[in-house]
Amino acid sequence: MSRAGGRKWSATGFTLIFIVFIITVAYLDVSYKSGTQNTVTHVVYIDTLHAGNLGFHGETLEIFSREGYSLDTVLGEAVTVEYLRRLPAGYDIVILRVHSTINDEMVWFFTGEEYSQDKYVLEQLADEVHPARPSLGSRRLFAVGADFVNHFMKDRFRGSIILVMGCDGMKATDLAQAFIDNGARVYVSWDGPVTLEHTDLAFSCIISAMIEEGMNPEEAVTYTMNTVGHDPDYNSSLSCLIR
Repeated sequence: MSRAGGRKWSATGFTLIFIVFIITVAYLDVSYKSGTQNTVTHVVYIDTLHAGNLGFHGETLEIFSREGYSLDTVLGEAVTVEYLRRLPAGYDIVILRVHSTINDEMVWFFTGEEYSQDKYVLEQLADEVHPARPSLGSRRLFAVGADFVNHFMKDRFRGSIILVMGCDGMKATDLAQAFIDNGARVYVSWDGPVTLEHTDLAFSCIISAMIEEGMNPEEAVTYTMNTVGHDPDYNSSLSCLIR
């Protein structure tokens, strides 16, 4: 009797364990899918060219808001050297709608902070920040380069997509490589000068292709070049560096 009862309990126990296993697998599968669907992508939109123009800014906000993304926006003079130095880690997409230029075969992107020789003295001596003018006759602003990224933004861009909308962002690869070396998955910018109107059009297309059409950044750049094309004034094209 006891042996027969033991065999009966073993069969029942096996059945119960099997049922629990199936329920657990199903639960984990649902949880995984739910977590994937509800993942929030964090975006920072840094714009020193805003000047009250809601064109690109408004379109970008609308796309990210509609798709449920978390978006931080930093505009104009709030884009300081100190802000960039303390930029939090963890952004999935970093959009830099800023002036940028090439000097001594290195790429620099502009902050919104007016230049002073008495500020960031050590950083100036280390050539991590630099004075720069958006155009002849305009006020000088602080600009930052690859050494700044390597020093102050170490490992902050793990898996990030970096979109640099200014001129010459890929005319040299030092800045792009600095972002990649600090974790970015891909860096996208122009290989020469570009007009504000054209870069707004192109990056609106890239963002829409990625967010609304599900393209990866490389596909979005190819699609944008085929759709929007080169800058009509300077013939510059979009280029990317991939990790």
